[in-house]
Amino acid sequence: MNKIITCELYQKLLRNEKLTTDDIKRLMNIVRKEINFLIRNNIILSPMNYERWFRIFCYLHETNKELTDLEILGLYKEVFSSEYTDMNYLPPEDRPSGFVSKIKDIADTIDEKLKEIIEALDTHEREIEEHSVVIKVNKEKVGENKEISDALSIILKELEELKNQNRSLKEELERYHLDIEKLKEELHQAKTEANIDFLTTLYNRRRFERALLDMLKDFKERGYPFSVILLDVDDFKAINDKYGHPIGDLVLKEVANVLKNYLRANSVSARIGGEEFAVLLPGVEIEDAVKIAERLKQIIENRHIKADGHFIKFTASFGVTQAKPGDSLNTIIERADRALYRAKELGKNKVVTEM
Repeated sequence: MNKIITCELYQKLLRNEKLTTDDIKRLMNIVRKEINFLIRNNIILSPMNYERWFRIFCYLHETNKELTDLEILGLYKEVFSSEYTDMNYLPPEDRPSGFVSKIKDIADTIDEKLKEIIEALDTHEREIEEHSVVIKVNKEKVGENKEISDALSIILKELEELKNQNRSLKEELERYHLDIEKLKEELHQAKTEANIDFLTTLYNRRRFERALLDMLKDFKERGYPFSVILLDVDDFKAINDKYGHPIGDLVLKEVANVLKNYLRANSVSARIGGEEFAVLLPGVEIEDAVKIAERLKQIIENRHIKADGHFIKFTASFGVTQAKPGDSLNTIIERADRALYRAKELGKNKVVTEM
């Protein structure tokens, strides 16, 4: 049975309750610690992981527990039955929607309000200074009238204290503003990294599938054609076994560099598996897609990795298909995958199509 943890701030966010100033401070601290932990431990920065790990860090904050990274990872395993790389741990109806966006929206709103307050404090400080000048002038005019002069001195002193308090408050709010700016930057970076494969910096499978669904929708509504290329590094296991995983990683990075440098800007390239890559070609029909795949194949077979004085060459096999009426995400990927499988069967370093 999984361990049950509670977090009142998490529940408030889900209920869309108005947050207090203290809630906002706690939220900023929790999210910052969470983001640093995820990056430090190389955990995928995805919305689902954010939601899970926020609950962990919110619980730690509210219970005032200080744990090491290993202890936090252990706590995670006690709370959740599936691994944190599994994105589908909850059925759709139980998944909190837009959790990361909700936190970002809160940060944006707070930041706007802070800017307004800081501007108002600037105006207030100028007005205090103007009133002080007027009172000083009048104090000089009253001259010998000690009673009025003393009263004006008291007012001047109170205005000076008010000005100092105003300045202290402004400085504190400016610090909060900088904290929130940093939080917004971290959230933006995290949202970007949630779509990126860390090793190659290409899109990951999740982002690729979303782009493919968008293209299928466009194809259905407007008949706008597109093609899909799947490619797989040949004999990749043998490369890893012979030269080690660091060299294997260099091979994957080199393939990624080819896709980044030799495709049109509107193409979508992704690493969708261990040594498997995918390319979406909007507006490209099968004949031209084959030419593009052939070009990529030739470029890759002429590349090499230098390691321990050896030049390590590698190749890739390609499966190509084009969108057709009635296609779904699964059918078009399965068709390209069958073509890729046949390319392997035919001796590798081949381009095969299936329609």
